Amino acid sequence: MKAIEDLTNTEKARLLHDLFPAEMPLFLKHLQNVCNDFRENKERYAKEWDSGFIGFDYWFSLSEETAGILKRHSFNMAKSSRVFSDQLFFTYTSLFVNDRIIKYADHKSVNEKFKIAVDLIYKYLKIAPWKTKKAL
Repeated sequence: MKAIEDLTNTEKARLLHDLFPAEMPLFLKHLQNVCNDFRENKERYAKEWDSGFIGFDYWFSLSEETAGILKRHSFNMAKSSRVFSDQLFFTYTSLFVNDRIIKYADHKSVNEKFKIAVDLIYKYLKIAPWKTKKAL
């Protein structure tokens, strides 16, 4: 197994799915709800958008692309870590989905072990960048 800082987005997603398969249908439903809410309230979100990192139109397009992937593959993504990771984390949709995994773990999930795993897999490099090879 690779060191955590060497995992790709796809590998991180596959690992999380393999560790918590029962959590994935719940997360996928949450992700679909977020995409639907974003589409239904597009004007409000556009007006309130304050992220300087990514523009609203691009973030909205990632949400729409994610919704399309969910529509086509959600059944198989819930059951297969490979389908889950290959479909949602191979393109720039990974930016949107990674953000949603972190927010889902922080605000929606009741599984404490899942929350800890998300902290380790997705937040570790943000919390301790000096401990990665890239920072040396």
